[in-house]
Amino acid sequence: MTFEDAIAAPGTKFQVTGSRVKDGKRTVMIYALDENGSKQLGFTHVPEAKHGAMVADLTTRGLAIAETDWYCGFIWVVNPESVTVYNSTQRVFWARENSATLADNTIIRRSEFVKVVSFAEDYVYRGVKVRLRSGEEAPLVTEAAFAPEGYSRNDLLMETGWAPTIAVAIANWAGADYQDLI
Repeated sequence: MTFEDAIAAPGTKFQVTGSRVKDGKRTVMIYALDENGSKQLGFTHVPEAKHGAMVADLTTRGLAIAETDWYCGFIWVVNPESVTVYNSTQRVFWARENSATLADNTIIRRSEFVKVVSFAEDYVYRGVKVRLRSGEEAPLVTEAAFAPEGYSRNDLLMETGWAPTIAVAIANWAGADYQDLI
């Protein structure tokens, strides 16, 4: 599918911009995001000098901005009313109005959120969890990643930048404290 075909495809679509500039160009991708996960529909490489204009044009054409991190399989959409996180197969977290829905359809009321935490355990299990008013903790967005021999703390920090970003967005939505344990 060409980039223009991706923009014209039916359904709700989002624009995602790569953070890296290579050879003076940045990648702009078009994704379909829904309860069945994320699907990349198309991409193009845009000269850095024209990137801002392209983002503005796509926004005008109805494609809201979503974010990702090359080191994870998540794409997220943040706005003042909601935070939604997708992987390639499902919507894994959806916070809106007064509650959040997890991947397993567990619902947590916003008023139960006390602290949102980004974490990494043994370099492998990492993500975002919430500490609830009851004192219990619940995982919100997590992944288990392969950590090869020689894997360093710097590797971990590079690969988990998404966790604090998503955790802060959720904490802001919930009006809760945030803690980084990575």
